[in-house]
Amino acid sequence: MARRSSAARRFAAAGAAAVLLGHLLGGNPAEAQAVALPGSAFPLVLDVDMTPNPVCSGAVHGRVQVYDPAAAKAGATVEWRVRAGAKQLADGHLAMTSRIGTAEFRIPYDRVPATETALQIDARIAASPGGHAPGRYGKVWRDTIRRGCDPVRVAAVGDSVVWGQGLDHDQKFSYLTGQLLGRETGRGHQLMDYSISGAVLDAPGLPAGNKDAACLHRTEKQDPDGDGEMEFGEVTQQMPDVFCQLEKAGAQARAGGYGLDAVVINGCINDLDPFFGIGVGITPGSKNLPEAVRRECSGIGAAPENPAKDVPYFSGAKVGYGGRGMRAAIEKAHSLPGRPKVIVADFYYALSRSSSPIPVKTCSTPGVTAARLTSCKGALGRVAERYEQYTQLANAAYHQAAAAANKASSDGPYAVAADGLFTVDNAVLTPDSKVWGTPVTDPAFPLRTRACPELSSTPAQCLSAAVGHPDIAGARQYADSFLLNPSVRKWFHLPRQGPQAQLKVPAKAHVGSEVPLSVTVDGKPPAAGYRYHWYFGDGTQQETDQPAVTHAYDHPGPWLPRLVMTGPEGKKVLVEATRALTAD
Repeated sequence: MARRSSAARRFAAAGAAAVLLGHLLGGNPAEAQAVALPGSAFPLVLDVDMTPNPVCSGAVHGRVQVYDPAAAKAGATVEWRVRAGAKQLADGHLAMTSRIGTAEFRIPYDRVPATETALQIDARIAASPGGHAPGRYGKVWRDTIRRGCDPVRVAAVGDSVVWGQGLDHDQKFSYLTGQLLGRETGRGHQLMDYSISGAVLDAPGLPAGNKDAACLHRTEKQDPDGDGEMEFGEVTQQMPDVFCQLEKAGAQARAGGYGLDAVVINGCINDLDPFFGIGVGITPGSKNLPEAVRRECSGIGAAPENPAKDVPYFSGAKVGYGGRGMRAAIEKAHSLPGRPKVIVADFYYALSRSSSPIPVKTCSTPGVTAARLTSCKGALGRVAERYEQYTQLANAAYHQAAAAANKASSDGPYAVAADGLFTVDNAVLTPDSKVWGTPVTDPAFPLRTRACPELSSTPAQCLSAAVGHPDIAGARQYADSFLLNPSVRKWFHLPRQGPQAQLKVPAKAHVGSEVPLSVTVDGKPPAAGYRYHWYFGDGTQQETDQPAVTHAYDHPGPWLPRLVMTGPEGKKVLVEATRALTAD
């Protein structure tokens, strides 16, 4: 039998891996459509805006958007309500003359709780003149309301990770980060979320000439009310890119007369193409991941012509190839009104070597031959390896971008690459997974069942887009980890929760050799009673009761170790190495 060429073998393996990666990160559309649709979520409250909230004086002015294409088709009327505990603060009726109905409400100041109070907004089909009883209330939109004059204002910009694919808005880590900061400072919080699933970091040709100001004149179908916040951000689209999102955040802040305290930001995974690029390296410009990350995340090394502009499949690389890197985005974020601090959200492990059930669940299917099964498992191993590599390279690029921005700053350090402290054991289908493993169980699935066929050019991919993204526990871990970051705590004047420790790490090591790591306080071991959770920077971790440990790295790096010290009373301190470690 004639031997296939290396190019043919690579194409076959890439094809197999791409199909399997699509099954993993894109889900199985047939399976998704076969599951009973959660129609009880409708009428669905799509978005609620309340201004101001927290409120210093006067009334809170609100706007609720209800999404229900079926109700619009039937010409139905919905009734909606706004509740704080057992108290009903506002209600009304809304004729659904289109798929999205909008109603306004007002909450007098004397009815606004003095302290943070949970708020629930929901809607149902109203009783009809013909005697039909009202329907059941749909899915509840949850938020908080309180009095206050100086809330922590946070803007969120980025792709599906910052958007929080699959999560309700109050479960997203950008919201939770603001909420935690608001609670610890006593100021309350306000989130302005401009992110959207699928966004590239920078699309050099969009708008024409890459002029960010022109973004303000664009209209997006995911933003029906035109306020820049993507009510249908669950529906994947490459634009607006992160720079356009920042432009909109600045325009809204200037129009509203407020300054921002923080910007939560990420980007560049879609510029590389997370499916055929990062996963298997067949998208032009993605085979060499270090070069691709340098080009897309750091903005260095793009060719004059985009080699991926005409690929015959859905890919962010079509518009995201080249362009500006994360440092430029960080600096633009800091230029917004208020000169906000910038929290760059490190990437997590979507897929890793620990995702062991994948070959069993995906490769071992009826009709798969032994040779095909071996090829399948091998392809998945390469995909997992490339995803781990991307995570580590992208996070290193984020760290370098934040450091460069801080070094060039005239008003002191303002940016940090904040880690969510995820490990390879938190990837999809692992025992301690912190990401969505199926396309139909996340809270936003009901929305996608209606919005994807209506708004997406690739509805099958859209329906299952939450798979591989941080779940409720994962989003909470991001926010909790951000609040441990020493820079964040210093910027917002939060008290220290333990000693000011130093993590000692050698500058270089040999691959496979034991590397010593230790922590000291004023040059001495910490007091007794601490627990130590070591994050070695390569996706692995270890817990000890001693302030020293050794670890062997199996790749060259760079690796940035971190350590969480937990005291006898449960208070935690995050210690980060001052420089990355490289192994050879």
